[in-house]
Amino acid sequence: MQPNSQATTTPVPGPQTAWEDAAWRMMLAAARLSRDPAFDATRVSRLPAAEVPETVSCGFEFDLLWHPDCGWGFDPQPDFEPFRSLAELYSPLCAPVLGGCEVHAHLGQSLDACVATARGDSCYVTGPENLRHLHRMRALCDAVLVGTETAACDDPRLTTRLVEGDNPVRVILDRNRRLPAGLGVFHDGAAETWLVCSEAASRDQGPEPVLGRVVGVPARDDRLDLTALVERLADLGVGRLFIEGGGTTVSAFLCRGLVHHLQIAVSALLIGAGRPGLVPPQSGRLCEALRPRTRIYRMGKDVLYDMDMTAPNGGESQDDQVGLARIG
Repeated sequence: MQPNSQATTTPVPGPQTAWEDAAWRMMLAAARLSRDPAFDATRVSRLPAAEVPETVSCGFEFDLLWHPDCGWGFDPQPDFEPFRSLAELYSPLCAPVLGGCEVHAHLGQSLDACVATARGDSCYVTGPENLRHLHRMRALCDAVLVGTETAACDDPRLTTRLVEGDNPVRVILDRNRRLPAGLGVFHDGAAETWLVCSEAASRDQGPEPVLGRVVGVPARDDRLDLTALVERLADLGVGRLFIEGGGTTVSAFLCRGLVHHLQIAVSALLIGAGRPGLVPPQSGRLCEALRPRTRIYRMGKDVLYDMDMTAPNGGESQDDQVGLARIG
């Protein structure tokens, strides 16, 4: 899907090294190249020289290469942090999606598994590094999706204003079209907004974005058919979908087996009796619980768990145990 929204280039507040800026810009260029229908994913190729940042002095030279068997990778491989983690975390999202819709989901929650207070205050559970991470995820995905409650409580902009990159299509779930018409996503024009509702509600009067469309999908048992929704988004050109919240929405997609990659950012925060975060499928025995392959990253004072849900039990026996290791 080709980005058709306004791009933002506002620099990120706070320190940002030259190499990080250059690496991020190269990954954005790789993502754009991968979306090109003419891109040949069966051949080894190099990011064109025209896409390599020339205005940033990184202190060393590196290339970004495409390998059909392992995707995009820097040459030489970075051997220092945080460059290595940045490349590892984001380069897979620069690869082409070969058919269907690849679904990524993220939740930021407290140590006691809350995404907001009981009154709905969620700004911000996690810190600025994780917020910048969310904006990078938006920039690398074709569409970003939030549920009805998140849209109503947070009135999120869902743009990439903190990083370089194109704004994704904003997908808002509202089964009965009851969200307030004054929400920013409906009238700010910063990016396309797709309001997803039931097929019956799509024929009724209700809020409608000034830039975008109303998308009707089947509903069963008073719930939107999420499998049909993902298929419809794929038909509309969304190759990579980012579900950003809230807890009920992410949990619903996860319980239906629709999430390929799940990220949970945990903040050293105790909210107490707040709104719950992730609610995965129940397990009768521990041996039946989901134990996906997981990578762990420190993001400022938050800890990000990056989980591969295509291998829901792939982390049960790992050989890379390091014992006790302080990460913060």
